[in-house]
Amino acid sequence: MNLKEEFTVYGVKQKEEGFYVFHEIVEFSDPLDNYKPTILPPKKYLFPQQETLLRFNTEPYPEIEPVIESKKQLIFGVRPCDIHGISLLDKIFTTDHEDVNYTHKRKNTVIVGIDCLKPCYEYAYCESVGCSEVDEGYDIMMTDIGNSFYTSIKTTIGDEIAKKYSKFVNVKEEDKDTFLKLRKKRKERFEKKFKTDVSNLPLLFQNADKDPIWDELNDKCLGCGRCNIVCPTCYCFDVFDCMDLNMTSGERCRQWDACTLKDFAVVATGENFRPTRGHRLRHRFNRKFNYLMTKYNTSFCVGCGRCSRSCPVDIDVVETVNAVIKNSKVDV
Repeated sequence: MNLKEEFTVYGVKQKEEGFYVFHEIVEFSDPLDNYKPTILPPKKYLFPQQETLLRFNTEPYPEIEPVIESKKQLIFGVRPCDIHGISLLDKIFTTDHEDVNYTHKRKNTVIVGIDCLKPCYEYAYCESVGCSEVDEGYDIMMTDIGNSFYTSIKTTIGDEIAKKYSKFVNVKEEDKDTFLKLRKKRKERFEKKFKTDVSNLPLLFQNADKDPIWDELNDKCLGCGRCNIVCPTCYCFDVFDCMDLNMTSGERCRQWDACTLKDFAVVATGENFRPTRGHRLRHRFNRKFNYLMTKYNTSFCVGCGRCSRSCPVDIDVVETVNAVIKNSKVDV
């Protein structure tokens, strides 16, 4: 029996030179030790770009059927930053009110992680937000230490999969030493970093509403929403109804939305509470480093660098945060 018989297996595939995606796979072929972050994060298998929430009929009488779809799936090769992203979504979709469409998928999902031992590309700054290492949120985590994979098993299902589908031996002391040395060395390799500890950012952003950086970004940003769409921790969505041609039945769906889009903050009266691109970017940065960070006591940016890489006008998160730090009158 192999994994494909028990799970739908997703792994990393190279779509074109330098660009990778998570995709359903039949066999493991592409190397996983040096792939750049995928175009979209693996959250798409837990919180799809578009999904049906319910189906309804209006005749012969009103009838509503909730739709909760999930399947046994295994995501292989997930990096620490993306595991952190999934853990943050776990908090969002279970705190205050459980989102059963998300939690059903999450319960049926196995996460097999691949550790990073160096910055995966020039945009990565996961060390600055405390996401280069991960201690939870996965079932199995593998670290390539040269002649073998140092493997951490976190859950019962992870243990079952490891025993059923792999050959392993107990860790030797020299292997553990190699693992710890490689992890320690990794921290020294990050050149892209914040100029203050991430824990100081909520206070800085609370006092940065009138920072000139937002006017600068207003003139630069296109308002395309790419930064939201590729982010592992953005979870905003729009809900809409799709009527069938018979006009008596249809579906209620949700799809990803983006706070950097012009119409995101428009209300019923036609007013827009964030009318400029600068206002919307200020809101996005506050979501990552102030509002949610204050509520959950952790950064809601995982440092993957996808937003900086995908921005058509080269708006860079680290440069923006460091500009706020530089302009701040708050001592940190």
